Amino acid sequence: MAGNAGRPADGTGIDPPDPCPAPAHGLRILPLTNPDVESAARLYTDVFLADEPTSHRHAPDPARFFPYAKVYVRSLVRKDLSFISRVETTGELAGFIFGFDLTDDPAGEGSQIAEFLSHFREAVAMIDELESRYLDRDRIPAGSVLHIFQIGVARKYRRRRIAEAMILRVLAHAQERGFRQAVADCTSPVSKRTFGRCGFLERGFSPYEAFSMDGVRFFAGLEGGITLMARDLDHAQ
Repeated sequence: MAGNAGRPADGTGIDPPDPCPAPAHGLRILPLTNPDVESAARLYTDVFLADEPTSHRHAPDPARFFPYAKVYVRSLVRKDLSFISRVETTGELAGFIFGFDLTDDPAGEGSQIAEFLSHFREAVAMIDELESRYLDRDRIPAGSVLHIFQIGVARKYRRRRIAEAMILRVLAHAQERGFRQAVADCTSPVSKRTFGRCGFLERGFSPYEAFSMDGVRFFAGLEGGITLMARDLDHAQ
C-alpha cells in the first residue's frame, strides 16, 4: 500500500497536496543499498505504522514489526527497484520508495517474508482482489510492469516535493531497465493525489467498507478505500 506492510504502495507519510511546496534542497535520491537497510527499515516502520490507514486496523507491535521490516527491505536491495532520499549534510534518511516487478510474489521471498505478510492478510487480500479485477496479471510478462509498494517521507521533511521526486526517479530508472508501465495501490487520498501529480491515472477503486474476507468485513467503518493507479513509462521524466 503505497504504504503498507509489504504489499502496498501507498502513500504512507507522503507529502500533503500542497500545490506549491518548497523544492527539496540538500537532499539526494539514491538507490537502496545494503548499508541503508537498518535506517530504511526504521523509517519504514515509523511512517507505515503511524500513517498507513490499514495498519491502524491491524495495529502491529512496532518492536515485532521492525525485525520483519529489515528482512523485507534487505530483499528489495537485490531487486534494484527501490530508492531512498538522504540529507547530504547529516546522512539522515528523509524518505524511501520501495518497488519490484509486478510478477514477483513477495510471499515467495522466504518464510520470514511470508510470515510478515500473514500479519496483514486482509490488506494483502484486498489489494490482490483489486489488482485481479483491473489487471490481467497472468498475461503480464516479467520485467514489464513496476509495482510501487510503499513510499514514505519522514514527518519533518514533508512539504518539499520529496515524494514526487522519488516517484519520478524510480520511474526513470524502471524505464531504463525496460519496464513499460508502473502501478501503485494508493491507500489514501493523499497518496492518490501525489501519484496523480506524477502522471498516474486511476484504473480502479475498492472501498474499505465493501471488502470482506471469510465473511468478515475487517475494514468496516474505515473511510475511503484503495485506488489502483497506473502510468505508461514511454514518457517517464
